[in-house]
Amino acid sequence: MCGGEREAAVRGGWMGWVVLAGLCTAPASLAATVEPRARLTLEERYDDDFRLNLGGTGGQLMTKLTPRFGLEVKEPALSASGFYAAALLVRHGSGTVTLDHRGGLLVEKELSRRLRVVLSGSLFRVDDPSSLPRESVARSAQPLLYGEARAYAVGRLTRRLDVAVGYSLEGARVLEGDAAAGLLHTPYVEAWLRASRRLTLGTGYRYQAFLFGGDSAQAHGVFAGLGYQLTRRLHVNARGGPVAYAASGERQGGLPWFRLELRHEGVYVDVVATAGHDLVGASGFSGAVWADHARVMVERRFRSRLSAYAAGSFFRNGRAPGEGAFTPRGGAGGAQGYALGAGLEFEVNSSLSLHGGLERISQMGVDEAEERVDLTRNVAAVRLRLTAW
Repeated sequence: MCGGEREAAVRGGWMGWVVLAGLCTAPASLAATVEPRARLTLEERYDDDFRLNLGGTGGQLMTKLTPRFGLEVKEPALSASGFYAAALLVRHGSGTVTLDHRGGLLVEKELSRRLRVVLSGSLFRVDDPSSLPRESVARSAQPLLYGEARAYAVGRLTRRLDVAVGYSLEGARVLEGDAAAGLLHTPYVEAWLRASRRLTLGTGYRYQAFLFGGDSAQAHGVFAGLGYQLTRRLHVNARGGPVAYAASGERQGGLPWFRLELRHEGVYVDVVATAGHDLVGASGFSGAVWADHARVMVERRFRSRLSAYAAGSFFRNGRAPGEGAFTPRGGAGGAQGYALGAGLEFEVNSSLSLHGGLERISQMGVDEAEERVDLTRNVAAVRLRLTAW
C-alpha cells in the first residue's frame, strides 16, 4: 500500500492504519474538493448510570455536550472523510465530569474500472462501554480504549464474478492498571457470483488470530453465502459455515458460525434485522469468545419532517471454542444483555433538528469483570442538534 481501515495489529497498530490511510491519500486530496463539517449536539438526560449505582447514588440529571468536526474530500475517483468528536458529560447530582473521545476515517479509491480499494478506521476512548458500536466489549465500569480498522480491495474478474481480499484489525484495552490489550487479526478472501438479477452466490475463507496478554489462539473458517432480492425493496443476505479453533495448551474445538440479514428500504419505512452466531475477540477480558447477537431497527418517516424509530438488540457470549453455546446463560464466564430504544426526530431545517428518546440497557452475567457491576440502566433524553456546515 502507498508503494511501499473501519477502525490495533501490533501495539498501537490501529493508529498506524489511520495514519497510513491519510498519507496514502494526501497527494490526491490536494487536487480534490475539500469540504469542512461541523456539528454540535446539546443533550439533557436522566440516566440510571451504572457508575453511579456503585455508590448507591441512583439516577440523576445530566448535560451532554458533543462537538464534532470533520472533513470530506471528493474527486472523480476518490472519496474520503474523517471526523473527531468529543463528548463532555456533566452529572448535576454528583458534580462529576467525564470526557470521551472518538474519531474515524474512511477512504475509497477507484484504481480502475474493475478495481476498488477501501480503507477505514475508528478509535474510541470512552468511560461508558455501552456507547461503543459493538456490544459486550469490556464488561466493567472502567474506561476503555477500543479501535478497529479495515483494508480491502474488490476486483471484478468477469461481468458476473467479483473477488475481495481484505484484512481487519480490532483491539480493546481496559484503562485500569496494567490490564492487557485484546487484539484480533482477520485476513480474508471472498468470491461473489451474480447468478441472476435477483440471486448472488458467494464463498470465502477467513483466518482469525486472537491475542490477549501472553495468550494466543487461532481459528480457520469457511463460508457459503447468498444474497436474494425478494422484492424491489426487500433484500435478504445469509452466510455461514464451520470454524476450527485451536489455542495454546492443546485446547481446540469447533463451532458453526452464521449471519442473517433482512433489509427493507421503503419510501417511508426502513427495516433492518440481523442475527448471528460467531467466534469473536477483542472483548477486553479474554482472547476469543463465542457470541450470539440479534438486532432489529425500524424507522418511519412522515411527510412533515418528522420521523420515528424503534430498536432492540440482544447479545450472549461465553468461552471458546463453544461449549455451552446454546445454554440459557452461556456457562461459566458467559455474559448476556439487551438494549431497547425508541424516539422521535423533527427536522426544523437543514441545520437544526430536535430529538427525543427513551432507552433501556441491561447486561447480566458479568463473570469475567473484576467488579461484578450491574450494567442495567434507563435513559430519557432530549437533544438539540445544530449543523454549522
